[in-house]
Amino acid sequence: MSVKYSILKRKNPLKPLETPKFYAQIQSNGEEDFKSMTRAVADRCTVTGSDAKAVLDAFMTVMLQRLANGQIVRLNDLGSFRISVSSKGVTDEKDFNASKITKARIIFTPCAELKSMCKSLTFSKSAATPDGKDDEGGGEVENPGA
Repeated sequence: MSVKYSILKRKNPLKPLETPKFYAQIQSNGEEDFKSMTRAVADRCTVTGSDAKAVLDAFMTVMLQRLANGQIVRLNDLGSFRISVSSKGVTDEKDFNASKITKARIIFTPCAELKSMCKSLTFSKSAATPDGKDDEGGGEVENPGA
C-alpha cells in the first residue's frame, strides 16, 4: 500500500532561530465519515447499515463512560484507549491538587496488526502542494529537539 506525501518547510519550535528544514507530510486522500464507514461494515457482514450504526453508537457511549471512570478500553483487534493528562509541577506533593491538571487527552495505542501495517507502507511523493497546515495525516517531526 502506497501513501502519498508532500514536502513542507518547518521551523523547529524548540529552536526558533535555527534555519527551517524540510519534512514529509502525509497527503490526505479524502475522508470517511461515520455513515459511510457503517455502510462499508454492513457490506462486509450480515448486519444492516443501521444495525452497524446502532452498535457503534452504543459502543461509543459505553467507551465514554469507561474512560471517564479511569478504565483502559482495550479492543483486541483494534488497540486500546486511555486517558492521559498534563499538569503543572510542584516541589512538594502536598501542594498538588486537581487545579494543577492543565489538559486531558485520549491516547490510542494501536494493535499489532495496525502497527505492522504502518511498517509495511511504502511512500510516494505527491504532486499536490501542501497548504502549510498540519493535517490529521501528520507531518510529525522526529526528534525536534535533537
